Amino acid sequence: MQNQKRQNQKQRNQKKKTQIKSNFGAKYAFVNLSTPQISTEVKDLDRLREDWMPFGKDNLFPQYLAELKRQSSTHRSVLAQKTTFTTGAGFATENEELKGFIEDVNANGESLKDCFKKLADDYYTYGNAFLEGVIYDGGINFYHKDASTARLSKTKSHVYFNPDWANYKRNKEKTQRIPIYPNVAGSRFIIHYKDYESTFNFYGLPDYVAALEHIAIDYEIGKYNHTAFKNGFSPSAIVTVNGDFGEAEAEKFVETAKDTLTGSGNNSKILFLVKNGDDANSTDVQVLNNKEDGDFLDLQKLTDQNIITAHRWQPALSGIVSSGKMNNTGSEIRIAYDLAMSTVIRDTTNILLSPIKSVINRELGIDTSDLTVVYEPPISFLADIDPKQVLTVNEQRTMLNKDLPEIKDGELLISDRQFIRVEKTTTNVD
Repeated sequence: MQNQKRQNQKQRNQKKKTQIKSNFGAKYAFVNLSTPQISTEVKDLDRLREDWMPFGKDNLFPQYLAELKRQSSTHRSVLAQKTTFTTGAGFATENEELKGFIEDVNANGESLKDCFKKLADDYYTYGNAFLEGVIYDGGINFYHKDASTARLSKTKSHVYFNPDWANYKRNKEKTQRIPIYPNVAGSRFIIHYKDYESTFNFYGLPDYVAALEHIAIDYEIGKYNHTAFKNGFSPSAIVTVNGDFGEAEAEKFVETAKDTLTGSGNNSKILFLVKNGDDANSTDVQVLNNKEDGDFLDLQKLTDQNIITAHRWQPALSGIVSSGKMNNTGSEIRIAYDLAMSTVIRDTTNILLSPIKSVINRELGIDTSDLTVVYEPPISFLADIDPKQVLTVNEQRTMLNKDLPEIKDGELLISDRQFIRVEKTTTNVD
């Protein structure tokens, strides 16, 4: 009886397989978009063999974020813009003692701007940043520490640095252990910057964490288009499969897809997108019109929008032009810049700079109250200024020709002078 059931099931599977093959007959491109699980941190610290807290299920989540940064052009561009705006033109202060310090903050000859730029880049990329301080007789040096190499101790009192966490067991002896300020060991300490995330007590998470799959899609679209250009591959359908796929599972899936769906006609082409989803069994099929590229272009646009939104960034600053427009005007860019400054940049600058100012003041006794970042807008604001509202008549005459003599009422703005003339004319009429 059991043998009969197996035989019947085998026949049903074979029938299903044949039907699918006859309906499709397809070529395949397989794209694995699954992202590492980063849903929570370890809660039971006693079960950890090491003294440090892993970051991500395999302790390589920062390494994954670093790889995404190298793969997605949109994502990398936004990160670079945020870093550039946060760093600005450098630092300004009226304190002469502080001016000398910010120009040379370590033995490598780096300025505070150099270190600050790396801190901002890490903070936006990883949601964490690390600055090492080294106190010496009469001074202090600051060094940026690569956030991807850092793991926090279980007590959150120290930071462990290792150049290759993927091979930690083989290079364990290369690990450095440095206390978190205000604790100091051998004149060394670490400042840890953390972008707050609920339920994460050790590490921060970057703003864009909700768009990880979209960033992966951005990379795969570029790679796919390159392959399409070389091989003439144009999809007739995109099949999105939700599931937690590792490398082995992904390979097994594509082999099963080939065995099940490949027919002899080869008259259709299918792109598989495999990603993490809440429903591991759900599958979505998007049929594309081969006569139009609009569906695939829409996927790229949606991907770009989701990435920019997750970053809390402005499309105008990223070169994204609204539908129906040729380009972004100067005024639109300036408005976008103001929004970015008020919602992202100034807050991040304060987060990164405040601990540095406190350490300098506490350890060196230098007043840092006026230490600020000099911001540089991406486009000049002079175009928005009306000379009639800011320059007197004589000032404008001098700018046109320095030999022009001053005139009566020339110390007034043009608008004020015109008002006086109107008033005088009205009086005469009366």
